[in-house]
Amino acid sequence: MKNVLLIDSGSGGINILKECVKVCPYCNYLLFCDSANLPYGSKTKEELIAITTKNLDRIYSFFKFEIVVLACNTLTATVIDEMREKYKNIVFIGTVPAIKPALNDFLEEDILVLATEATVKNNKLIKKHKKVRSLALNDLAPLIDDNLDNLDVLEPYLKENIEDDFKAIVLGCTHYVAISQILVRIYPNVKLFDSANGVARRLKSFIDDEKQEFQVQIFCDKTENLGKFWFYYFKK
Repeated sequence: MKNVLLIDSGSGGINILKECVKVCPYCNYLLFCDSANLPYGSKTKEELIAITTKNLDRIYSFFKFEIVVLACNTLTATVIDEMREKYKNIVFIGTVPAIKPALNDFLEEDILVLATEATVKNNKLIKKHKKVRSLALNDLAPLIDDNLDNLDVLEPYLKENIEDDFKAIVLGCTHYVAISQILVRIYPNVKLFDSANGVARRLKSFIDDEKQEFQVQIFCDKTENLGKFWFYYFKK
């Protein structure tokens, strides 16, 4: 049975974790919610390399992970190559905005990617598809974590910051899955795309199907957040 570490700056990783458990449950999962360094999206590449290296070394001292899922678009866009080079015996799986699935249904100019500044700046797919519009909302991830128990309060913020001249929204930050229902309510004719299932299917390619007992753990460096993160994990 594989030990799988997922890492993100907060609640976004929970959306990836839930899909991974659904698609390939028979792993020992540990999700690390790095709330102390939230948000990742406004940090430099050098800062994120240092933060991720420190976190991985610390976690490996008590959880011998074999696979690391960077459950964060920002981390994937900025540090995955460096992590693969540094930790050669560990499998790294990244999270990228679901632009390719969106392009199966829509033209580039009809797609809006909601992401962080670091993802917009560093993601290869965003750079490649130049007509795909992107919007960096660095404060949205912290707002989501602060309001997990009442996300509807973010509706005015979303209406104020997101224009409505598009047909598809790519959720380019794993936190943003939490506001999917609000976005559908505001933009009922828009189709949403997120990366969770693609990440889970990629993980499954490294996992055998042997049915064994498994566990799911959430580790948070801000203990006051742990309760609400578990509540969010079990919330339907």
